[in-house]
Amino acid sequence: MSIPADDHAEAIASAIGDSALEAAASRVYLSVLRVPRPSRALLIAQGIPAGVLDPALALLAQRGLVRPGPTGEIDVPPPLTAMPQLASDLERRAAVVRATAHDLTQVFFNARARRRDPDSGITLLHDLDEVASQTNVLVAGGLEQICVVRATSARTQQLLAAPLESQREPTVGLDSQPLRHRTIWDTDVLDEEGADEVMRARRAGGEEQRFFLRVPFSLVLVDDSVCLVEWTGAESDAPEGADDAPVGVVLHTPGLVGGVRRLFERLWELSSPVDRGSVTDEVDRRDLTILRLLAAGVADASIARQTGVSQRTVERRIRSLLDRLGAGTRFQAGAQAVRRGWL
Repeated sequence: MSIPADDHAEAIASAIGDSALEAAASRVYLSVLRVPRPSRALLIAQGIPAGVLDPALALLAQRGLVRPGPTGEIDVPPPLTAMPQLASDLERRAAVVRATAHDLTQVFFNARARRRDPDSGITLLHDLDEVASQTNVLVAGGLEQICVVRATSARTQQLLAAPLESQREPTVGLDSQPLRHRTIWDTDVLDEEGADEVMRARRAGGEEQRFFLRVPFSLVLVDDSVCLVEWTGAESDAPEGADDAPVGVVLHTPGLVGGVRRLFERLWELSSPVDRGSVTDEVDRRDLTILRLLAAGVADASIARQTGVSQRTVERRIRSLLDRLGAGTRFQAGAQAVRRGWL
């Protein structure tokens, strides 16, 4: 497919950049492509000032698009060879920028932290914006996985309100590769309007989910290197006049981060998955889902939304499961289901 001549300069400028120098370099490059024996004298004769031409040629030579000779001649490698090499160079530069962005942003936040003991390995966060920004920075620097706990906090409400399209996007880290993403959600989150759709969308994006009753705070653990803990749902518990009270911390010390990781793994073991395992001969998939949500302490109305049936149907299935398991309470039903290998 041929590209109109007027679009060539725009395409080249898009590849090289859009500063004044780079725009001039794009013009010069297009000019040398159009003549069989380009030279500095010829380009000046075409109306390109020497003060513009020389820096542009130097930039093009630096990027491997031209090779100026000692007497003013200009050798031009075929674009099919030179442009892919330039693209590879730009990709390497972009990778360096991405890698540097994490460290530089950490410097940025450290310099602006209102209170930090340089020897404590702790950075205090004082509002929801700081929590959100730091979370994004830490996740963007991830290499393997993130481990998340979500209480019913203001930050969690912010996440639930995001468009479903963004919920379906996989979590990517430093190399723009998907990270393993495990999240333990407070069961109360399922009572929020639209939460079931959000959970399905996030599972479609690769999030592994479990649920736990009354999670006390939220955390984001990136690999085993750094952890953010936040309690933005507890502002009302702050003492009167404590408007500047922190709502979160970033932990940098390996010992602290390691302790949080062990806590997460234990909580993960104790939490209930929504959709895991195969259907057994004794219980169908819907009843398994009801049992898992029941064991996690989820209310009947939320179970109904998650399973797509009425609350009355959920209550009837729970009574049936209690009878089949010989259980007098819901807690006993969960324990019996574990003994039978259903959960």
